[in-house]
Amino acid sequence: MKVKDVVALAAANLGREDLVQEAYAAASPAGELLSLVRCYNLVENEVAVDYVPLRKEETFASADGGIAFVRFSCAPVEILRVTDEAGNPLAYTLSAEGICVQGGGTVRVQYNYSPAEKDWEDDCAFSGKITARLLSFGVASEYCLSRGQFSEAAVWQKRYQDALRAADFPRRPLRMRSRRWV
Repeated sequence: MKVKDVVALAAANLGREDLVQEAYAAASPAGELLSLVRCYNLVENEVAVDYVPLRKEETFASADGGIAFVRFSCAPVEILRVTDEAGNPLAYTLSAEGICVQGGGTVRVQYNYSPAEKDWEDDCAFSGKITARLLSFGVASEYCLSRGQFSEAAVWQKRYQDALRAADFPRRPLRMRSRRWV
């Protein structure tokens, strides 16, 4: 799913057919479409940081035991696990600049990250349970807030939160209990 598809769906949700047509005709966003892309980036970051974390694992070589955050391919939000090349957990400390691991060598770091800002033609960071429909509700809410339409923003925020709750909880298989006679 592309950013422009989510933005077009959000515009359709808001009843802005002019923006929907402009979204499919435009090579790059301008005006209100650019505002919707900004809202998309806010929503995608919120989902990744607060609800459905994006995970990544990277391997680093470190002679002195220090791994700067600038060496990571994505901006880390939370460090989940630090292991050596054999998979044994390593003790580490966090600083403002990076991770400090005792010793040196090859270190594997598993972490949650914040997605990079997306442009018009970029792919969304999510797939599966986080659908374009769910993201479009959040984009519509953010757009209404930015325009001062607070009552409409509250409606879209409720739909967005309900969709997040539905996507986050695994559903148990339905079972019919056996009949018991007294």
